[in-house]
Amino acid sequence: MKLALGSGVAIAAASLGCGGKRQHTTTAHPRYWVQILLSGGHDTLYTTDPKSTPEVDSMVSLPSDPRVVTTGAGTGEIRLGPHFAPLARWGSELTVLNGVQVRTVNHDTGHKQFTHLKTNIVDGMPTALDLIATHRTGQPLGVAYLNLSSRIMHSPAYFGTADAFYFGKGDIFEQVARSSPDELAALAKALRRQASDLSRSSPGWREAEQSARYLGEVADFFEQVAVVPRMEIAESSADYVAQTMSESFDRALWLLEHDLCCGVVVDLGLLGWDSHVRNETKQAEMNGHFVQFFDDYMAALRARKNRHGVLADRTVTIVGSELGRFPHQNDMLGKDHLPQTSFLMAGPGIRPGKSFGKTGRRMEGLPISYKTGEAGAAGRVPFLDDLGATMLHLGGLDPERYGYSGRICDFLLHGTS
Repeated sequence: MKLALGSGVAIAAASLGCGGKRQHTTTAHPRYWVQILLSGGHDTLYTTDPKSTPEVDSMVSLPSDPRVVTTGAGTGEIRLGPHFAPLARWGSELTVLNGVQVRTVNHDTGHKQFTHLKTNIVDGMPTALDLIATHRTGQPLGVAYLNLSSRIMHSPAYFGTADAFYFGKGDIFEQVARSSPDELAALAKALRRQASDLSRSSPGWREAEQSARYLGEVADFFEQVAVVPRMEIAESSADYVAQTMSESFDRALWLLEHDLCCGVVVDLGLLGWDSHVRNETKQAEMNGHFVQFFDDYMAALRARKNRHGVLADRTVTIVGSELGRFPHQNDMLGKDHLPQTSFLMAGPGIRPGKSFGKTGRRMEGLPISYKTGEAGAAGRVPFLDDLGATMLHLGGLDPERYGYSGRICDFLLHGTS
């Protein structure tokens, strides 16, 4: 069983400090962060960047369902495609950034970049939420990584998966479910003893110090889990993929509601959006499941609270893919990889009800102003690195200190100076 904490990356994070500080401050520091990966690559024409026939060249393969739902807050309002249309009721709370360049068409690289919200990464580098979690207050865990595909189980905070078909049972949630409070307390005690032994046996060895920190934080987690209500998993669907998605959202909400961690990263679908064959059918299936459970998730954030307040008021949510889909169908009615995608966001500090970023007649990203988010020849196309820098800034960190050289997207932020 592989379990440890994002805050244990403090040692590694400190080594990344570089450059001078930007003079940016923020008035909103969210307590919780959730990253949701639509693994495989969602087709933005069906989701966050729909187009009509007059808006594109003939080479662009449009959805057979031409619906475009407009929602949001007036100027810059959000346009949702046919698959995301059911999310229109949340339009005043959502934000979209289209045309984001990710600089890869490889799933493995893209998955790692997604967790870091950054390109040009190396294995072992702390993720964006790992860094933010070093400044958390009170939660035993930094970041919990749920349901990640096997190729990116690189984090010591890996929590296991709801996908028992591919990965079997026995993850951390099932360990907690079958353990009594006394057993969890005993486990915490054993972990503290291991942490102490490791610290004494290898003084000054950075990896040993980091591992000892991990073990101590895991012990904190088990002690706190022993006194909170057990997680209840509902049977939401007879469809295996849908049920796995539902459980993943339930797990994330349970961790936040009981203040067990600062951040959660969830991989949905295990490459289910990778639609090289029959793109429209596959995208419809995966997006249909996603919008159902994301709608439930958004409602749950508003219904659940803890001593820090209503979860919706304390939680930033970021939804996206590691790469996008090429605008033209291949010979198998599928769409291949594109190094560009879009992101959906919500939460405190994010300017709500607006869509930013522009794409052209061939779905290519266009330059935008980093003040307004509107198309502008004097600007440039947005990059994943910009989103990462913006989220670190929103979390109260100086992005440049941690190697995030992207530009802060002022247009995405609400209540900043």
